Amino acid sequence: MIRTLVAVSLLGAGALAGGSAFAQGMPSGPEATGPVGATIPTAAGPNWTPTAEGAIVRQQVHDAGYSGVTMLLRNPDGSWQGQALKGETFVMITVDPAGHVAQR
Repeated sequence: MIRTLVAVSLLGAGALAGGSAFAQGMPSGPEATGPVGATIPTAAGPNWTPTAEGAIVRQQVHDAGYSGVTMLLRNPDGSWQGQALKGETFVMITVDPAGHVAQR
């Protein structure tokens, strides 16, 4: 009886170990439903990955004498708006498509 119980326990543990190794290699959740090579974000909400254009705009704002750029959003006309620190005060800023930074 004890041998049978030990044998069943070992087989069950082996099956679980093999199954978890297989599960780690296969995508699950929303990623599995997209086309091959595409990544679908799992978290709801906006994509917070910085873009090259966003990084350039942040650098332009920094070069204009501001720091702590937050809430930077691109407008449909190609301009950008957000908040930045000027000294110790947050101010609203706008960056036009040509790269000129203006305080609103």
